[in-house]
Amino acid sequence: MEKILLINPPEQRPEWPTMPRAVEPMGLLYVAGAFRDSGVQVDLLDLQLGVGDRENIYAQVSGGEYPAAGIALSSQACLWNALAIAQDLKNLYPRIVLFTGGVFASLNWEWILETAPAFDFVVVGEGEPFVFAFVQDPRNWKGISGVRHRGQTAPPPLLPARLLTTPRVLPDRSLTAEVIRQGEAPSVVATRGCGGACTFCCVSHYYGSSWQSRAVEDIFREVESLVALFGARQIHLVDDNLFGHERGAKAWIRSFVQAMGRFNPTLRFKTTCRLDDLDEDLIPDIKKAGFSLLKIGVETFSKAAQKKYKKGILREKAARKLDALREAGIGISLGFIMFDPYCSLADLRENLDFLLDHPECWSRHLLRSRLVAYRNTPIETSLEKDGLLVSRGIMGSQWRFGDSEVAAVYDRFEDFLRLHMLPLEWDIYRFQQSRRKEGLSPAVPRTVESQLKEAWLELFQAALENRAPDLKPNNFAQIPSGIILSS
Repeated sequence: MEKILLINPPEQRPEWPTMPRAVEPMGLLYVAGAFRDSGVQVDLLDLQLGVGDRENIYAQVSGGEYPAAGIALSSQACLWNALAIAQDLKNLYPRIVLFTGGVFASLNWEWILETAPAFDFVVVGEGEPFVFAFVQDPRNWKGISGVRHRGQTAPPPLLPARLLTTPRVLPDRSLTAEVIRQGEAPSVVATRGCGGACTFCCVSHYYGSSWQSRAVEDIFREVESLVALFGARQIHLVDDNLFGHERGAKAWIRSFVQAMGRFNPTLRFKTTCRLDDLDEDLIPDIKKAGFSLLKIGVETFSKAAQKKYKKGILREKAARKLDALREAGIGISLGFIMFDPYCSLADLRENLDFLLDHPECWSRHLLRSRLVAYRNTPIETSLEKDGLLVSRGIMGSQWRFGDSEVAAVYDRFEDFLRLHMLPLEWDIYRFQQSRRKEGLSPAVPRTVESQLKEAWLELFQAALENRAPDLKPNNFAQIPSGIILSS
């Protein structure tokens, strides 16, 4: 095989619009890197970033230039576009070998094979081991570990997760310049997986319940090359849990932080971590190394939900760690599941009270966050056992609230948002899109974000207290008239 096409499909427009960030699709880029390491020419079409000529690629497909093509399917948001593109490719050249992979594909491979005849097979789990086997003999893909296809009676077992040590595939970097042009940071993988085993999370289904780290000097050289080649000054560490909590993780993170602090001038890093794994005595070193933002999932202080999630942290402990980060000048982006099947009204009030104590650590859309019960995850089994599972589906299993009063609060809040906020949110989204098309920053002024958040909070509290919302004119006073496009 001399040539392959890899596609990152566009996302569907969400019901509640949020401006997507320009992020490199690292899973796909590692697959591209593995193909190139094997001597295969890769043509990459990223329709989310606007990179690649779709019509030219389709013309090449119809001419038979690609014996195979892969389409990333990492989330629900790009599902229908991925299926449409797959069918287009198969119609243009029926002999093309067409496959898909990614987190969403791994979780729903049976459904994909049953309902999407354009796909010949699904790659479950990480893609690099598959690539090396596929390149050796593209015609015999049915026998490759990790491949799932129709008519399979006993799928071969998955290969063990590829250890992040040398020799190692490096990701394709053809999208990095566009990501930086759109005002975002290039991505680097320092670790993979998470041993936390939270029952609602799909990470362990994809990577296995293990945390793996790369050699620190390898990461340093990769970041160094991004600085030299692209002038990068900030780096997005796309890790599920950078700090880890397995044996050796603490020593590794200290070595890693020290290495990142060697850049002069200091770079800015943002990443994801578990609050449990963050040692407070490490915070000064993290700050010194340039870490400017930590994305941290607290999820809930509902004891019932924490027990079901196999994740929990005391409110006092969480507040102490967050306060230490804030005092050090490190930004925080909190993850919360405000509405879940097991929470009570008291839990909702406690969660809201905690958020009000840390107002700069979250954005307004967090208030309507709701548990997503991904297919084949342990939380789905718990919901069925507890009589709260309504139906299973590819977009996440549907569930009902155990507490009817919480269900009423959720319904009221959704009604208030649709009535008072949804049209304005769409106006802001269109305004941001027009700014991006003009090559301008799509960022909304902080004063506007503050006013919108204040309005969302009022609607949430009104729903919780079962009263009519009190939206005053000053809730929207700071919104520039240019944003209001449709009213």
